[in-house]
This record gives sequence, C-alpha cells and structure tokens, in this order.
Amino acid sequence: MQTRSLTSLMAVMGVQVLAAVPVISMRRSELWLRRALPYVISVAVGVLLATGTLHLIPEAVVALGNRSALWLVLLLTMFGLYGFERSFQVLSGVTAEPATDAEEAHERGLHVHVHHPSKPATLLLGSFTHSLVDGAGVAAAFTISSSVGWVTALAVGLHEVPHRMGDMALLVHMGIDRTRAATLAILVAGSSLLGWVLVALLGEYGSRQAAWLLPVSAGSFLYISMVDLLPELHHERRPRAVLGQILGLAAGIGLALVLTRIPGA
Repeated sequence: MQTRSLTSLMAVMGVQVLAAVPVISMRRSELWLRRALPYVISVAVGVLLATGTLHLIPEAVVALGNRSALWLVLLLTMFGLYGFERSFQVLSGVTAEPATDAEEAHERGLHVHVHHPSKPATLLLGSFTHSLVDGAGVAAAFTISSSVGWVTALAVGLHEVPHRMGDMALLVHMGIDRTRAATLAILVAGSSLLGWVLVALLGEYGSRQAAWLLPVSAGSFLYISMVDLLPELHHERRPRAVLGQILGLAAGIGLALVLTRIPGA
C-alpha cells in the first residue's frame, strides 16, 4: 500500500510537470504570445466554459447525486465570486468596466490590456480547486489499481495542458507580466498535491469530501468565462478578428469535449 501511495504521488507530480512544459515555452516566446493572445483567450474561454458544463457538473452529479445541495454550492460559488469582485472594485476604486480610452482603442482595431486586479484571484481560485480535485482523483484511482491510476493520470495530464496554457494567457491578458503569469499558472496547480494528501490521509472518505469541490470549481469556471471574459471579447470590431474569436471559442469547446471523453479523464 505504501509503494502504491508513492507511485500515485509520482503520477500526480508527473501530471503537473507535463502541464508546466508548454507554459514555460509560452513564457519564452514573447512575439508569438503577443500575436496569438486574443485568440488564445477565446480558446481558453471555450475550454473553461465546456469544462464547467460538460465535465465538472456531470462529474459532481455522479459523485454527489443530483440534489439541491450540489446546485446550491454552484450558485453560492458564483454569487460569492460576484460579491468578492464588486466589493473589491468598490473598496479599491477600480471600475467594473474598461476605461473610455480603452474602448476607443478597440474601436480603432487596436488591442490593449485592461487591468482587472480582482479577476486573477477569481481565475486562480477556480484553477486551485480544479487541480486539487484532479490530484485527489488520480490518488483515488491508484487505490483501485496501478493500471487504472496511470490511465487516469495520463488523461488528467492531457486535459491539464490546455488549462495551464489558458491560465497563463488569461493572466497576461489581465495585466500580469509573462514571467509572473507563468509562475502563478504553475504554482496554483500545486494544490493537486493537497488532493493527494487528502486521499492518502483520509482514504475513501477524503475522496468523497473532495467531490464537493467539483461544483465550486465548475461555478468558478462558469463565472470567469461568462461574466469576466466573454464581455471583454465584445470590444473587438474587426470582422476577421471576430471570426477568429468565434472559431477560437469553438476550438476550445471542442478541445475540452475531446479530452474529457478520454477514459479516466
């Protein structure tokens, strides 16, 4: 049992190393990131939206049952994030909407970065809980058998790659420099180790309790994608760029759908 626990720990760490490699590559390629950022944002929004609706919510229903408490947690998560952001804006003096000069720049076809100090925390909260659940899921899979554990680790690793890349791109879009954005995107995934610890210490009971983080993560992803990010895409006025955004959203949804269909994901 101790050997299997160490193997599951190696698998959890391997998943995060796999997801960190493309993030590091993005950090080094400044020119590519600058050019691709508007479209990467669209893909990331599609991934967040599809992951919340097509993966996390159904998984929560399977793990917890289709009961009112689950949907209440989902609703309270979105309400709590809204309350946090609005309170932050009021107390800090940061406006909820981009400045007029930014809107005018978008109308002229220019891409500008608008700083939203409260939004990185919202994004990182969703990623933190998502990674924690992933770590617990991989650890729980190893309690069944090593083969099931490794298949689950591979599937989780594959769907973590676009999430980590999307997190970095979104953080850069929110005004954080590339190096810090890459560091945050990688470090927040360290919560997967907490998920492993939860299962290792509490066993099956810990896995059941970790399942309550599924609606929290889903609510975070839905709020970020629909409230924070989709409205910002509306500032784009150039037909070709808008078409690129639509195709990016579709690609993100398709990518999330394909990856969540992998056995063990």
